[in-house]
Amino acid sequence: MFLVGAGVLNQASASSGIMFKKQLLWFSLGWIILFGLALSDYQKILSEKIILAFYIVVAGLLLFLALHHHQRWLKLKFFSLQPSEFAKLALIFISASILHKYDKLNLDLKTFGWLTFFACPLILLVAVGDLDQGLILSSIYISFVLVAGVPKRLLIFGAALAIALGIIVGPHLWNLLKPYQRARVEAFINPEAFALSRGYQVIQALIAVGSGGIKGLGFKEGLSSRLNYLPEKHTDLAFAVWAEEWGFIGASLVVIAFGILVCQVLKIATQVRDSFGKYLCYGIGIMFFLEALINIGGIIHILPIASVPLPFLSYGGSSILVNMAALGIVLSASRKRYSFR
Repeated sequence: MFLVGAGVLNQASASSGIMFKKQLLWFSLGWIILFGLALSDYQKILSEKIILAFYIVVAGLLLFLALHHHQRWLKLKFFSLQPSEFAKLALIFISASILHKYDKLNLDLKTFGWLTFFACPLILLVAVGDLDQGLILSSIYISFVLVAGVPKRLLIFGAALAIALGIIVGPHLWNLLKPYQRARVEAFINPEAFALSRGYQVIQALIAVGSGGIKGLGFKEGLSSRLNYLPEKHTDLAFAVWAEEWGFIGASLVVIAFGILVCQVLKIATQVRDSFGKYLCYGIGIMFFLEALINIGGIIHILPIASVPLPFLSYGGSSILVNMAALGIVLSASRKRYSFR
C-alpha cells in the first residue's frame, strides 16, 4: 500500500493530466484483481489447462509482435498492451506447474528439459523486441533451475560451459547488439564523454537524485522534472523524480519497502505447504527483486539504464496489472499456507 501510494504521488508529479487519470484507472483495476485473486483459491484458478492456455495466448501475442517489426506494444483502440510484462507471469506459472508436477529432491533431466522447452520460446520472443525484459525472463528461468536443486556436477558443468561460451561468443555479441543497446553500455562506462547524446539520460538521472539532498525539494518542486530535463520521467526514470522531490529519506523508504516486500514474499514461499504455491511465490519474489534492482541500479549508475519499469512507481497499465495480480496470488497462497489440503 505504501508503494502504491508513492506511485500515485509520483505520477501526479511526473505525468500529465490524462496520463495520471489513466494511471489511477489502472491502479483501481489492479486493486480489484488483487483482492479477487487473494480471496480465491490459487490452486483452482491456476489449473494446468488455464496455465497452458495463458502461456499460448502470451506466446502468440509475442510472436505476432516479433513478426511486425519487433514491436513492444500491442496497440488497441483505447489502450496499449505490453505482452512482455505478461510473459513474466506466464513463465512463473508454467515453471511452478512443471516443478510441482515433477517435484523431486534434485532437478532431473526430464524436469530440466520441460522447463527449458517452455522457457526458451518466451525468452527468445521477448528478447527480439526487448532485451531488458528478456534478461529478466532468463534470470527467472535460471532461478527456478537453481531452486529446484541442481546436482553439483551439473552446476559445475553448466558454469564451465557458460564461461566457455562467453569467451567464444562474447567478442561477437557486441556486433549483434542494436545501436541503442551499445549506446547504453558506452554511456554506462563513460557518461561524461557522451553528455549530450547517449550519456544524457544517465547524467540527468544522477543530477536529479543528487539535487534531492536529504529531505528533497518537495512535491512537484523538482527542477529536473518541472523543466523537463529528465527524459521518460514518468516511466524508466520515475525513481529519479521521486528521489529529487523526497530526497534521500524518501528514496530510502522506497528501497526499504521493496526489500520488505521481497522478503515477505519469499518468507511466504517457505511457509506454503504445497510445492506449487512455494514455486509461485518464489518466482514472484524474484521478479520484484530483479525489477527493482535493475531500475534503481540504472538510475544511481551501478548498472546500465534499462527500459524496465519500477513496480508501482512507473507509469504503465500492463506493469501495474501484472504486479497487482502477482501479489494477489501471493496473498492467496499466504491464506492457505497452514492448510494441508
